[in-house]
Amino acid sequence: MASLVYTLLGGALSIVIVFLLALKVLRVEPKALAGLMALLVLGIFVPVAIVFWPGADVFAVHLAIYMITVYALGIIFSQRATHDASSGHWFHWGPAAIIGFFMFIVAVDAILIVVAQKGLHKEVALKFLPAPRSGGKVSSFFPGTVSHDFREKEELFNRYIEQRREQKERNWQVRLGWAVDPLVDKETQFQIHVTDKDGKAISKANVTGQFMRPADSKLDQDFTMQEGRPGYYQVALTMTVPGQWELILNIKQGESLHEIRARTNIGK
Repeated sequence: MASLVYTLLGGALSIVIVFLLALKVLRVEPKALAGLMALLVLGIFVPVAIVFWPGADVFAVHLAIYMITVYALGIIFSQRATHDASSGHWFHWGPAAIIGFFMFIVAVDAILIVVAQKGLHKEVALKFLPAPRSGGKVSSFFPGTVSHDFREKEELFNRYIEQRREQKERNWQVRLGWAVDPLVDKETQFQIHVTDKDGKAISKANVTGQFMRPADSKLDQDFTMQEGRPGYYQVALTMTVPGQWELILNIKQGESLHEIRARTNIGK
């Protein structure tokens, strides 16, 4: 979409013009016309926004201000059509307050979005933002950097599905557990035995894993297991907190990757 200011003001102005023309030509009740205009706005704006997706925040601000414009027109012209000529007042303070409140919210949101997209003026940014310690330039806009875009995420997901399919066909057998019941702050041997579907030991594999604490990721423990006898791998671990832990175990031999997910309980 074009600039946020242009699309907001242009869209709102278009709604006002269409509403006034329809009110004059069709001669229908203002409230009924406001309802039809709301449906018309939804029918036009939503499909266009889906095709040229501007982001959820920009979409919400546009939709809000367009609907507020329709609501305001319906209220204003309904009051005007039914006002008491002797009083000389045709616009009640109640609707005015509601409209003003929502217009204020939309204006603030629009300013925040513009600042996020364009950033503050250089002089304003230097005045209100601290100078970078590294000596770099001050930047007040969001660069849009994310860990992965949707195509990369889709590719990773497809790779994971393929890896799970190959793992099921490989049918490696993994027996895992502690040498003795694990206790907090006590070093305990964690061991596994890996064989293929015919019972042959999987030897010389790279075995890594992670014990994860669901309540606090700072307590997560990464580990690498060493092979003793063929197919047997072990590592000495000291668990720091009692309760349930999640385990992710990766066994890699050549191009073959076998992943195990499990849970364990650590005693006090």
